[in-house]
Amino acid sequence: MSEWTPVQAKMLQVLSDGKPHTKEELHACLHDDLGPINNIYVHIATINKQLRMSEQEIIRDRREPGKKQYRWVRLLVYRE
Repeated sequence: MSEWTPVQAKMLQVLSDGKPHTKEELHACLHDDLGPINNIYVHIATINKQLRMSEQEIIRDRREPGKKQYRWVRLLVYRE
């Protein structure tokens, strides 16, 4: 995964099991764990720009109300 920064690679490694993960779990991937938790959103947006080219994305899993969880998924694309 040479196209990823070390933080992005760590986040993708956490998400690679296909299970939902909390924003706190993803925040632990940052080098400076004292930085704002909102820093993960910038990383997710940057990762998604590259993942979408291969029909993948990190989505917010909304199955559990009140919990912000994220999951790495493959997108189903309809083509005629």
